[in-house]
Amino acid sequence: MRSMMIKYSHNNIISMDSTFSTNKYGYQLYTLMVFDEHRNGVPVAWVISSRNTIAELSKWMSTLFSIGKKERPDWQVQAFITDDATAEIEALR
Repeated sequence: MRSMMIKYSHNNIISMDSTFSTNKYGYQLYTLMVFDEHRNGVPVAWVISSRNTIAELSKWMSTLFSIGKKERPDWQVQAFITDDATAEIEALR
């Protein structure tokens, strides 16, 4: 079964956003979305993390992208949309 990231992605554009200080433990909830052929956002992954570091973000983002490549070797992210969060931007580099 193909992952939702591959199945629903149109033009291979991914968007990511996270919550900030929404629980007493300080955990963040990251949501990844792709866009279908009608430009509707389709949430495809959620990650709960206690750390917002470049190393932590890089670890799970590379895992997700590896899954996409494994399912479809020619798959490649064309654009990644995020807000101005330094750790998120650096993890993508």
